[in-house]
This record gives sequence, C-alpha cells and structure tokens, in this order.
Amino acid sequence: MLILTLTFPSLVFATSEDDLQEQIEAKQKEVGKINEEIAQTQGQISNLQGTAKTLQGAIGQIDTGIKQATLGIQSSEVNIEKLTLEIESLGYKVDEVGEEVQRKQSQVADLLRTVQRRDKYGFLTSILGSDTLAQGLAEFNALKALQDNISKEAVNLSHLQEDLKGTIDVSSDKKSQLEVEVINLESRKVILDDQRGQKAELLTQTKNQEGVYQNLLGDLEAQQQALLDEISDIESQLSKNFDRSSVPTHQSGYLAWPVTSSGQKTGVITQNYGETAYSSRFYKGRPHNGMDIGAPTGTEVRAGADGTVVRVDYNGLYYQYGRYVLIDHGNGLSTLYAHLSGATAKAGDTVKKGSLIGYVGNTGFATGPHLHFGLYATPSAGWHTSTNREQGGLFSVPPASGLVPIGVTLNPAQYL
Repeated sequence: MLILTLTFPSLVFATSEDDLQEQIEAKQKEVGKINEEIAQTQGQISNLQGTAKTLQGAIGQIDTGIKQATLGIQSSEVNIEKLTLEIESLGYKVDEVGEEVQRKQSQVADLLRTVQRRDKYGFLTSILGSDTLAQGLAEFNALKALQDNISKEAVNLSHLQEDLKGTIDVSSDKKSQLEVEVINLESRKVILDDQRGQKAELLTQTKNQEGVYQNLLGDLEAQQQALLDEISDIESQLSKNFDRSSVPTHQSGYLAWPVTSSGQKTGVITQNYGETAYSSRFYKGRPHNGMDIGAPTGTEVRAGADGTVVRVDYNGLYYQYGRYVLIDHGNGLSTLYAHLSGATAKAGDTVKKGSLIGYVGNTGFATGPHLHFGLYATPSAGWHTSTNREQGGLFSVPPASGLVPIGVTLNPAQYL
C-alpha cells in the first residue's frame, strides 16, 4: 500500500522584516504628526483671511504659507522613507511567497507523476493484478487519496498565486506612489523658494511701510475689479446664448475630486459655484464662476477626468487665476485648476483621471491657499487665442499677464 505524507512549512519572515515593520509604523506616526501641524497652519490661514488689508497681515499670510511649504517638504521626505521601507518589506513577502509557490508546484508535480505511475495500467488491471482483492482495493484507495491530495494542493497553489499577484500589485502601487512623492518633494522645494521670493518682493515694493502698501493695495483692487467686470460681462453674454444640450448632461462621478493628500480626498469647499455670500460682497453681486476648495499650499491637485492639457499659464502673482492648468476632456467639457503654487503638467500632455497636474496655492486674486476648480463648455473653436466675445477662448486681459480662459461656465458639483 502506498502511504505518502506531505508537510508544507508556514511562511516565517526574518527578524529584519519585523524591524522593517517597526520602522514603517514609526514613519507613519511621524507623517501623521506633520499632517496635524499642516492642518493647524491651515486653520491659522483661515483666521488670517482678510488681514491682508494691512502689510503686517499680508506678511503674516506669506509666513504661514512658508511654514506650510516647509512642512510639506518634511512630509514628502518622511513619506519617501516610509514608502521605501514598505517596498522593501513587500519585497521580502514576494520572495517568500514566490518560493512557497515553487515548492507547491514541485509537490503537485511529484503527486501527478506518482498518480501516473500507479495508474499506468488502469484501475481494473491494477485490481485484477493484485494478489488479493483486499490488496487491490487498498491500491485503489491509495490512488484516490493521491488524487484528492492533488485537488487540495492545486487549490492551495491557486490561493498562493493570487496572494503573490496581490502582493506584486501592492508593491507596484507603492512604487508609483514613491515616484509621485519624489516629484512632490522637488516641486515643494520650488514652491518654498517662490514663497520666500514673494515675501522679499513685497518688502522691497513697500519698503516695509504701511502707507506704501496701502497705495499698492488700492491700485491692485481697482485693477482686479475692472478685470473681473470685463470677464464677468463676457461670460454672462456667452451664457445667455448657450445651448445647454450641446454638453453632457449632469453626471455624478464623471469628475474626480481634484484635491488629494497621500492618495486620499482632502480639502473643504470654501465657496460654491453661482451666487454666494462672498460673491455678492466682493464681486458686486456677480456669480462665482467655479468652486473653491481650501487646502494647504503644496497639496496635490489631480485631473478631474481624462483629457488633454491645452494651457498652462500664469496671470501674475496678484491677478485673476494666477498659475493655472486648463484641460479639454474631448466631450464638450473642460476644467480649470487655478491659483496653483506649482504645475507639473505641460501643454500638450495627455492626462488620465486622477493624474497629478499641480499643487494648491495662493497665486492670482486669492485671499488664501485654495484651488479654484472651474468647469467650462469647451468653446466651439477650441481653446485658442481669441478676441471674439461671442465665442469664448483665451483672452488677453491686462493687467493680468498671459492669457485668461473665458467661456460658458457650469457647476462642477453637478459632475462630481
């Protein structure tokens, strides 16, 4: 009678793997502390809104932005260390599970060869060829036990292969996150330099004197109001003549939430689309043409949907949209991401839903760090330089530098 006993060792990780897990947990706690500090600075910025009416208040806002950018750099550095450790830990698991898969495959193959040898002459021949009926039945039972064992171990092997694939997928995702975090780190260093440059420029312009600042502020507010009036007049006229059936109907989930941190949705809506309390006060009752999402300087901004980047531009530190990215989604809709502190996307880039395109900032006409998220009906002629107020497009609207996107605006909330 054939008796076969199989033993399968359990997966046991080395001590170094335990050490890795401790280090990963420590880094996770460190990231959590930094994120708490960033959240606190965002609260400070909320409290500072409106204080830019004085030079001291404006400097205070910039200083808080510098602190946010510094913390963002620290967060990226620790995240890079954490992700590197996680990838190393997953590498251990991939190796261990891979070796176990190979052992299982070898054992199943041995079982199959044994069955083939025992079943070489067929069941009936084996029974008749035995010295006694009892021996023949024992041979049959041994063969059946082998076949049952093969079935069981084949299932175990399948589960191990699924586990291996899942671990490899997680490792691949961590590597992608690491690549993004390296980009974040370098971008946030540039953002920090820009913040420091803004402070130095403001102090130079005002000679650190409140009176000089008030004169500059008065000129700026008058210029920006004239700019807003011109843009609002064009967009209002375009909306009156617009056929709403020419764009996709409201579709919940079409657009992804555009502000993320470590892959998770973050940010809060600070102003909705349309007529708001803020717009009635600061826009002379004109409706707000987008959705504002408050978040710390340097927070990731992601593409709302698949599309092509048609414009990356800069309207100036204090005018209109500041630094922005404009994406045409190819279905009659386009999205605008404005007031950015930095942009990773370039004109002509093809982006996927959720692709990193830039970072939340405070450039342009903004009272604090946030993303202005705009949704447009793509102009019939596309996003080209235009002077035709009946068509929309990219307009030169001094004193804003670069080109300003102007067109029929829609409510982003109806597509999120």
